[in-house]
Amino acid sequence: MLSSLYIQNYALIASLQIQFDQGMTVITGETGAGKSIIMGALSLILGNRADTSILFNHSEKCVVEAVFDISSQDLSSFFEENNLDYQESTVVRREIAVSGKSRAFINDTPVTLPILKEFASQLIDIHSQHQNLLFQNADFRTDVVDFYAGIRNEVVNYQSVLEKMKTCEKHLDDLRNAQKARAEKQDFLQFVYNELEQARLQENEQEELEQNVDFLTHTETIKANLFQISQLLSESDNAALNALRDAKSLSSEISLYRSDIEELNSRIESNYIDLKDIVSDVSSLSDKIEFAPDELERMRQRLDLLYGLEQKHHVTSVAQLIEKKIAVLEEITAYSTDEQSVSTLEAELQQLRTSALTMAQKLHKERISAAKGLQNDILKNIVLLGMPDAQFVINIEQRDILNNFGIDDIQFLFSANKGVPVAPLEKSASGGEISRIMLSVKSTLSDHSVLPTVVFDEIDVGISGEMAGKVAALMKQMAQKRQLLVITHLPQIAATGTSHYQVFKDNVGDTSHTQVKKLSANERIVEIAKMMSGAKWGDSALKAAQELIEQ
Repeated sequence: MLSSLYIQNYALIASLQIQFDQGMTVITGETGAGKSIIMGALSLILGNRADTSILFNHSEKCVVEAVFDISSQDLSSFFEENNLDYQESTVVRREIAVSGKSRAFINDTPVTLPILKEFASQLIDIHSQHQNLLFQNADFRTDVVDFYAGIRNEVVNYQSVLEKMKTCEKHLDDLRNAQKARAEKQDFLQFVYNELEQARLQENEQEELEQNVDFLTHTETIKANLFQISQLLSESDNAALNALRDAKSLSSEISLYRSDIEELNSRIESNYIDLKDIVSDVSSLSDKIEFAPDELERMRQRLDLLYGLEQKHHVTSVAQLIEKKIAVLEEITAYSTDEQSVSTLEAELQQLRTSALTMAQKLHKERISAAKGLQNDILKNIVLLGMPDAQFVINIEQRDILNNFGIDDIQFLFSANKGVPVAPLEKSASGGEISRIMLSVKSTLSDHSVLPTVVFDEIDVGISGEMAGKVAALMKQMAQKRQLLVITHLPQIAATGTSHYQVFKDNVGDTSHTQVKKLSANERIVEIAKMMSGAKWGDSALKAAQELIEQ
């Protein structure tokens, strides 16, 4: 059960602490006071998404913390599977940072939202008036039957097989499409590969060719410059080598007189030796260089081939051409393995489809078996809620196509009056009738549920008078087996609770704050009197409220 709820910096709530008791707790207050805000904060504990728009103060984080007594439930395996510390009094906390980042904790251990949702779904169920629209949802109708039949685990197993089947179908479709596409361009791919293979591509070849072509193109200029260098260094009258030789001779004569002159002489001698080597290298290089027009033409043709292939395949290097060739070969090779892969996937798909169909047929039988008892139990509650002539039928029809829940199409059919044929509930029931039917469904399912806490958030909309008393009686009956939290605007329901909280707004300066107060016995009488008579309540209203509580 839910022991306490702490809310900080959420919507109109700056800080709030609520303690909850067993049995039926009612929460009342004027419209806009913030009753549903409290449920919104509690929904964060259930793993619902939130953003910074819920922050009361946008410079501080939001914190919602709930304490659950789980001593009566067998949840130890959940804690073990998720590496959590088991405590009979378990604390669940959710934080929304100023940045919008959300964090969740179970007993101070960080958990993901899916884990938080899985845990909270075993503790509490929140039902609001907006959920009456769920009758229009085929998944909800099926889930009601499955919950009553106790086959939810079987449904999960079926959905796992169905998901594998859908994945297999997609892979098979993708493979067939790829196979078809490859088949259509096999000749082209083979042509491309042959062309690249015949080119005998080598990495770095293009760079070497470009350098050699550039060199051979300028052979005459290179030889002429080398000849002039040789002349300047050693052949002319003023050749540098001759001048450096004479300088070396002169410095050698005086090198004995001072150490710095000796060092200078060594440097001149070293430069003379280097210059002689340069002259020799220039002469040797000049002799080796020959203009080769045939070789130049061959290189240019090779480059033209490489440039043409790069342009054709939209790449910029030989390395990328080689990668292209490898990719084309892989695609050609893949085609040869497609047929075997298709056959393997077809066999796997057939096996999965057979398994899914077998499981779906078993689910159908389980639902058919449970439907009669479910509709009778729901109808009993509907009659208790003031519709003695109502008819309620669960109609289950098989379909040819597997869906997320099997092969069943489940309809809830309803008629409020004798002699009127049943029709889909969402089309044949009024708003007030739908509220009572939903309460009947929830009450029936609660008898088959281990959920310790159920929350009703103003589901009594459209109900008044005598019906309100009957709804209150049914809620009181539900609260005998579990904790019930009820937000209501009806005095008949408020009078039924074992604990009563009032939600109100408190203005602090220019800011409104939502506050919650647990009412004493006398305060409770006054609150219910106000709910019965409005602002102008008197002794007669107080007496009526007292009698309502004592009933």
